[in-house]
Amino acid sequence: MRKIAAITGSRAEYDILYPVLKLMQESVQFELNLIVTGPHLSEMYGRTVENIERDGFTIADRIYNLVNTNQKIGRIISLGNQIPAIAQTFDRLKPDFVIVVGDREEAISATMTAAFMDIAAVHIAGGDIAKDGNIDNAVRYAAGKFAHIHFTILEQHKKNLIKMGEDEWRIFTVGNPALDRFVTTPYLSIRQLSDALHFDLDMSPFLVLIQHPIITNYEQEAYHIRQTLDAILETGLKCLINYPNSDPGNYPLIEAYKEYTAKNAHLFLFQNLDRIIYVNLLRHAACLLGNSSSGLLEAPSLGLPVVNIGPRQRGRVHAENVIFVDNKKQEILNALNHSLYNDSYRSEVKKCKNPYGDGNSAKKIVNILAELPINSALIHKNITY
Repeated sequence: MRKIAAITGSRAEYDILYPVLKLMQESVQFELNLIVTGPHLSEMYGRTVENIERDGFTIADRIYNLVNTNQKIGRIISLGNQIPAIAQTFDRLKPDFVIVVGDREEAISATMTAAFMDIAAVHIAGGDIAKDGNIDNAVRYAAGKFAHIHFTILEQHKKNLIKMGEDEWRIFTVGNPALDRFVTTPYLSIRQLSDALHFDLDMSPFLVLIQHPIITNYEQEAYHIRQTLDAILETGLKCLINYPNSDPGNYPLIEAYKEYTAKNAHLFLFQNLDRIIYVNLLRHAACLLGNSSSGLLEAPSLGLPVVNIGPRQRGRVHAENVIFVDNKKQEILNALNHSLYNDSYRSEVKKCKNPYGDGNSAKKIVNILAELPINSALIHKNITY
């Protein structure tokens, strides 16, 4: 039996990790220890740890590290708080593998700590490239250098890691594990959604907005989000708005959301939703807008048009369902009108293929980790050039 320490700090990477965790929990080959940290434990972000518990997972440790502030210094202090706590948890659990996802604080704190403690670090969704200047890109690649095993989403991401000097035998292209759960989520009708949300979606088109702050645009976030919200108001459509992540600059977004929803009854703000409700919102939505990776990674599987606003996600592989625009009201409105009312475009989007996988990624990951030798060749890395 192999002992696993899996770390999750936010709802976004938990959705990627979930299918892997579920298979490990059901397998006699693994002892799963789930470590929960970051926004999961914060009331401000909906205490999504409760969703994890409802999913049936036992939590081995809770690491309270998040500094709730709108200042840039907060994120690095949160990271600094996380490292010694994670080290103590690893020392107590003594796992064979540490598993992390993506490009948030947990990815770098956990892989770095594991590397210093001679524990095999597994990084899911490394090697990706977004040309948006966001710090997440540096975090993703730093985590990749500390990690011992890589499960990449695309073959292109594998090639990027090889260019960085990673051994090819350490890298496995498996697709996006989030799709394993996404495509099998039970269907809810519009009426069921309306009842669950206590917000009438009737039969008219509605929008979903997920917009996160970007550290490099910190000072402009208040202006940018109002450009987005004003464009939404001009459509006259109902819109469901998701809270932003915990990055600096999120306070002006939350303030604007509360201000606009208080004045406009057809806007609905939520901190966190049950996964089944969230996926069905996207199933029934006319368009997703903002800058969430969901627009690239998951929305193509639903044939859902996406208007990606601002620099976040620029340069990443995407299907035909995404239109990229700047943080300008008229550009956003033009893209929305095209996504909503151009029949040929909507037809093209309905038929688009998701480049990020086929819904069978978790099984590949679990099978590899069950058989992979844990030895000095795995733990003691060298650059290939």
